Amino acid sequence: MMKILLVCAGGFSTTMMMGAMKKVVENSAKLDIKDFPMEAIGVDRLEQTIDQYDVVLVGPQLSHKYDYIKSVADKQKKAAVLLNPDVYGEMDGGTVIKQAIIAYKKQQLANNQ
Repeated sequence: MMKILLVCAGGFSTTMMMGAMKKVVENSAKLDIKDFPMEAIGVDRLEQTIDQYDVVLVGPQLSHKYDYIKSVADKQKKAAVLLNPDVYGEMDGGTVIKQAIIAYKKQQLANNQ
């Protein structure tokens, strides 16, 4: 199981991205939606919420706050990914779910060293 937290300024666009990601997982022969719980929140709730998740996906509109978000994630030993504006704008859930899985696996390796 990999719990995914999407963070943006208000939550609307990340809710749309979360829907695109869920659709990709649901249509996959190899992935099960029960293995990918997701939530979209505003950045102001990050510190109270992050410990419940494994990977933090950051909307490109928060690139100016990414250093802060990454530092919070690092303290919790969680993966953080700043999403590409083009991928985000296209609502490419497939690419984003792949980025989340890769970041999660890299963080697991780092945590186990």
